[in-house]
Amino acid sequence: MNWLHYLLEANLYLAVFYAFYYLFLNKETHYTLNRVYLLLSCIIAFILPVMQIGALKPKDEPVQQTYTTVVQNSYVVQPIVTYEAPVSHFTLQDAVWYAYLLGIVVMALILIIKIGRLIKMTTSANKLVDNKYKLIALQGTNAAFSFFNYLFIGSKTTSSDIIIRHELVHIRQKHSADIVFMELIKIVSWFNPIIYFMQMSLKTVHEYIADEQTAAHETDALTYSSFLVNNAYGLNGVPLSHSFFNYNLLKKRIIMLNQKRSGNLARLKYLAAVPICAGMLCASTLAFSKNYGWVDLAPAHKNAPASFKTASVADTSHTARIKHGDVTNKGYKYEETGYLIDKKTDFRVIIDDKGEHKEYYKSKAKPAELTMLQEKYGYTFPKMLIFPKLPPPPPAPPAPGKHLLKSKLAPPPPPAPPVSEKIPPPPAPPTPQVSEVTPPTPPVEPKKPLDSLYKYIMRMARYPRSAHDNLIGGRVILVLTINNGKIDDVKLARPLYDDIDNEVIRAIKSYNAPLDIKPGAYSLPVSFSLLDEQDKRVEHAPENYKQKNKSNNIQGDPGTLYSLNEIFIVGYATKKL
Repeated sequence: MNWLHYLLEANLYLAVFYAFYYLFLNKETHYTLNRVYLLLSCIIAFILPVMQIGALKPKDEPVQQTYTTVVQNSYVVQPIVTYEAPVSHFTLQDAVWYAYLLGIVVMALILIIKIGRLIKMTTSANKLVDNKYKLIALQGTNAAFSFFNYLFIGSKTTSSDIIIRHELVHIRQKHSADIVFMELIKIVSWFNPIIYFMQMSLKTVHEYIADEQTAAHETDALTYSSFLVNNAYGLNGVPLSHSFFNYNLLKKRIIMLNQKRSGNLARLKYLAAVPICAGMLCASTLAFSKNYGWVDLAPAHKNAPASFKTASVADTSHTARIKHGDVTNKGYKYEETGYLIDKKTDFRVIIDDKGEHKEYYKSKAKPAELTMLQEKYGYTFPKMLIFPKLPPPPPAPPAPGKHLLKSKLAPPPPPAPPVSEKIPPPPAPPTPQVSEVTPPTPPVEPKKPLDSLYKYIMRMARYPRSAHDNLIGGRVILVLTINNGKIDDVKLARPLYDDIDNEVIRAIKSYNAPLDIKPGAYSLPVSFSLLDEQDKRVEHAPENYKQKNKSNNIQGDPGTLYSLNEIFIVGYATKKL
């Protein structure tokens, strides 16, 4: 039942992967990494069972082999052929197999029906979005969902621009391909509840990604959260698609949207998947006994034969085929062979298990295997092997001449090498005295106290909607006054656009953490850029930019002005619908 062993092992690995995700990665805001982890978990879980490390398996003891120089009077007992009418039995294995096939058929039909419904709905596409995505209007409903390049939206849906922008994120990032992939895994592992939880988690991650990118176009995350609450009662789409209205995920989406972003140290958690894979690979080698095909990543070296010995005719092995093509009381065909090796009997049986031939030896079988053979196949090894007594061979005539006795003598030891007089080695040259000079300790890299401020501004500053729609961008320069480690004042040295200027000032003034720098005035440039789908810059400065920056905009003399690193805020331009 190799297919069942493989499925159970693969689904066990799926459970381990998902348990790690649920306990340690579920609350992280690295949504793209979470998506990659869930998809790779499904792939690796089905690859690990066919991979092993042969070097970890216990090595077989070296076997003493017998080399026979003289062969004569080789007797073989003819097979005793018996015939019994084969009896067909409906075993538990057959019941499990048919139940599994029935589940596969049902899940495949459900998937075909879902895809058929979506294909039927796509025939009414009459509008293009961004010249490549098809918009399908659903009359008399407020549903909104997407599937690959098709965007379905109801005629009763309010604020359709925001919803369309949300669904376009799903389309661009090919989230529908992930869902179809999980549906195929569900067909194979329909009996495993973990696969259903993994699919729900993957859909949730998709919504987090779309919410994060859609909220970047709004004033702040709170505005988008309010929009989600006001539009939480729309109709869900087809289960195979990504529906904007999902009341069950509403609370999670709002919490994650307003949650503090995970830092870079949180990325180290994903490296823990490497030792988890290594541990399961070792388990696949040591804990699971399998005889189906597998890939050996590190094969073990085979032991060479321990020794050879010359045996006489009395020590040669005889073979007696006892039963050939017989059937057990449980309906399994088998071939039984008995051996006499060095005056010791042994038996080998080959059982036909649905076309797969399984071989067992009585001398090597463990008690658990003997019990399994009896309970599963209805087979028991014979207790002894009796060979018929053969007449002694006639005496050989004496050969003329001298009788030579062949014996194997050990070769004489090699002569000892001649003893040569030891010649004293020449005196070593004097070692020059070298004075060791300890190099000076390199200076410690100074801390960067402003990194937290840079990251905070990049995370909190949003691209204003008016600037985004009008493709306005450029550089705004501000002057920060620092007193007692706090930002005391923020002024514009070179304004860009009113909404952009106000957004940057808002983000800077909301920073309350202390800054470990000396008091003074600091110049901070912040650049806003818009990229198209080919990552080309498409922004331009406002019309009155040169007029606004003809003269210095800072009132008063700021004194010594320190320059800070430039911060870049990047958005993606989308064409108006």
